[in-house]
Amino acid sequence: MTVSSPTTLTPTTAKAAGLGKVLAGFFGVQLFVNIANGGTINSLVPNLIASLDGANKVAILGVAGAVAAVGGVISQPLWGHLSDRTRSRLGRRVPWIIAGSVGLALTVLGLAPTTSIVMVVVLYALVQVFYSMIAGPLSAIIPDRAPTSRRGVFSALGSLGVFVGGLIGVIVASQFVTELPTGFAVMAAVVLVGGIAFAFALRERNRPGVEVVVAERAPLRETLRSFLVDPRLHPDFYWAFVARLVLIVGYWSITSFQLYILDDYIGLGLSKANAIFPVTTAVLGVAIILAVVPAGIISDRIKRRKPFVIIASVVVAASSVIPIVSPTVPGVILSVGIAGLGIGTYLSVDQALMTEVLPNASGSAGKDLGILNIAQAGGQVVSPLVASLVIGLAGYPALYGFAAIAAALAAVAILPIRSVR
Repeated sequence: MTVSSPTTLTPTTAKAAGLGKVLAGFFGVQLFVNIANGGTINSLVPNLIASLDGANKVAILGVAGAVAAVGGVISQPLWGHLSDRTRSRLGRRVPWIIAGSVGLALTVLGLAPTTSIVMVVVLYALVQVFYSMIAGPLSAIIPDRAPTSRRGVFSALGSLGVFVGGLIGVIVASQFVTELPTGFAVMAAVVLVGGIAFAFALRERNRPGVEVVVAERAPLRETLRSFLVDPRLHPDFYWAFVARLVLIVGYWSITSFQLYILDDYIGLGLSKANAIFPVTTAVLGVAIILAVVPAGIISDRIKRRKPFVIIASVVVAASSVIPIVSPTVPGVILSVGIAGLGIGTYLSVDQALMTEVLPNASGSAGKDLGILNIAQAGGQVVSPLVASLVIGLAGYPALYGFAAIAAALAAVAILPIRSVR
């Protein structure tokens, strides 16, 4: 693999691009990578922290999230940019997806023998760095290979892979809460085998009728400047970033603390919370499945993105109110189910919307989507810090209130976007 001038592929027909195989690979990588990532960060790591220092678990998880956020914010656009400039027999994106899968597997495996809080924090951050190495180049597959008329389907199945993967990961990981080293080893094996196997379905081959344009290598100063997108020239890019960021921070502040919510707020205790946690995750997954694919298909057919994203944000906001009124297991399950319908609809269309606000979709899609993906990856990892601060200051009801306000703000942030209907 060499890092060189960016290679730009012109749009081609669905048949020539082999969209079926690309779509399968795109979904498969998302699924297996997120099984490992979801099981690790949402179940195994919180249980590991609780076993090492139960009295300070909320604060520690918050700090770990903050450190990981820094790694994610820095690395996400960097990996995308490097993939833009990569030329190899496998294409631009696949080498980075494979390297990220190997790195993620080794880092997750490194958590198995860990008994130090400091090492947990460091490895948690590295998990996000290697996850970003996969996510940044992978997201660029959509503008690279999918025509605009099919991007809703790509976005929907990609989001389905993310959340169904996370669901399966939590369910599988929950079987190892008393044998954490084994759980980490299983998650490492999943990403190593599944992530790499499906990555090969995404490799790019020279195809008749596809023009390859090689741009001149840019000086370092110009390259660094390219990471700054002018908000005056591309306001829609920034509104899309803000909308995604506030929704993800609000939503994941609940999701990342779901185990502790069941333990402390609902009052089940850690053992019963671990038993109920897979149930709430399953409800979330089913709700997402019910929403994600139909929303993407309908969005493609009617050629609308914004209404779906706005309505979905409002639904997520409404779901966050329920546990404030009813701090019970049924209340949490109902809240999770409604949130799943909203977040499934949101992310099925959101990724397609993101590909349509890029400043330069043909030449720097990996880098620009990497910047936009900071909102998702960074939002997911910074949310534990935000959540721990809110819980520490005002308790779990305030956390749900914060999530509702954030989701409502996400709906408002979509309104100024003009380049997408």
